[in-house]
Amino acid sequence: MITSTKINLLLLPLFVSILLATASKLKVGGKIDSVFYTALSPISHPVSNLKLFTEKKYSFLKNITQLENQNRAQKNQIATLVSENEFLKQSIADKKILENLKTTYREIVPVHLAGSSGTFAVSSSLPLTGIRPGQPIVSGNVLLGTVKEVLNKIVTIVPLDSEKSPIFPVRTTSGQKGLYKYDGNNPMVVDVPSQSPVVIGDMILTEPSELFPNSLIIGKINHLLTVSQEPLQKAEILLYDTLDNSPENLAIITKP
Repeated sequence: MITSTKINLLLLPLFVSILLATASKLKVGGKIDSVFYTALSPISHPVSNLKLFTEKKYSFLKNITQLENQNRAQKNQIATLVSENEFLKQSIADKKILENLKTTYREIVPVHLAGSSGTFAVSSSLPLTGIRPGQPIVSGNVLLGTVKEVLNKIVTIVPLDSEKSPIFPVRTTSGQKGLYKYDGNNPMVVDVPSQSPVVIGDMILTEPSELFPNSLIIGKINHLLTVSQEPLQKAEILLYDTLDNSPENLAIITKP
């Protein structure tokens, strides 16, 4: 019974439309036409209104779809422009660092921090060819860490304040020589001969090697860990700067 009623409701507008179309073609006179349309107006008017309402809704939904597509295209265009702008800004910054430091080191690759998850990572707008493990990363002439590995366009870094930091030769501004070592959550200078006592406040600098240039700043001695009678001295270092501070003008020295 319900199904029959729904079918009748669907067929009624169609029947009315056919009836109206037929009536308009009949030569029955203006009065009969008027009576005919007047009799059917309670049905024809709602049908016409429904048709108009449906057409307006369809047009509205169509316009919304077009606006959504335009909005999506604009968002994609903005994202592309932002990405290109950031790359251009980084390229300009990298070239500026390269220009400033090219007289200090033979070859460098300017880099910027790309993230940190225990081990820091950097990237560059310039090619990473020539970068290999063990090379120093600096901010100006301040040593911050060494290269761990290069993977695709990302270079992972071992910071100086890490248990994984390599041991390398250093000296103080007073001339004592030893080794840099990070141990027990402390940066230290170790294996300094007791004949040349270390002095609190002395700066610690790198010794030249295959990968390290001479006189990169590491930090200064702020606490002695041994007494003068011991054959080898060690002292705690206060690092000059760290990657945790997000320093600027970063570069990896590829040729000291």
